[in-house]
Amino acid sequence: MLLLRKSFLEVGNPLLQTVRFRGKINVQKPKPPHFERAKYLAISKPWFISKNKDKTSVELCRKNVSRQKEGIENPLQRIIAQETLTFFQSSKLIGFYHANPMKASEQFKAFAMFKKEGMLLKGYGRKTMEMAVKGTHYEAILDIWIPHTMVVFSPEPKIKELLRITRRFHQLVLIAGVYEGHFMNVEDLTKYSTILNLETAQAMLVHTLNASASKLHRQLNSHQTSLLALLEDRKKQLSD
Repeated sequence: MLLLRKSFLEVGNPLLQTVRFRGKINVQKPKPPHFERAKYLAISKPWFISKNKDKTSVELCRKNVSRQKEGIENPLQRIIAQETLTFFQSSKLIGFYHANPMKASEQFKAFAMFKKEGMLLKGYGRKTMEMAVKGTHYEAILDIWIPHTMVVFSPEPKIKELLRITRRFHQLVLIAGVYEGHFMNVEDLTKYSTILNLETAQAMLVHTLNASASKLHRQLNSHQTSLLALLEDRKKQLSD
């Protein structure tokens, strides 16, 4: 009896499904509200005072705003600048290049060829270069330094090798250089490349001096040698 009463009093949960009447809502072009609703929406719409009110056109111009540079110094940039100055002071030959757009593979190939000759291809920003050479003997290079400038450091004055590698990459345009502490243009560097280095010139001078000394020694001893040969021949004739 209890089970029968429970089954009669039990209420099931209805299944609800929402169905829209007359198609879908157009989100891009919604239907305008009723006049009464639109009136109340217009009345209750909030409004704010513009922050540009009563300002002149000069004050509204964004280019007229003076931007204050933050005086925060980057410690890593300072370390790189000190390292760059060390490269300048320890290099006997420095070449400055204008770097046109080039593939990463070509840039790595150029770096490897310079590295094989004992040179180092580097690229720095203008701010880093200013921190490195400002107030030094190399401050004049800031006139030609732009964001697309690269530099090659060489501890030895290998001008021929520098020009030979430069001809292999047309993206790297040599614009100036520093040789033994003196600034030079491309023509001066090309002229110096035809001059022998100090070791070769010294070896050629020593060879020339030795040749002259040997010739002089032969000329001074020629008469004595001839006389000695004649005496030997006369001795043999007398002994026979």
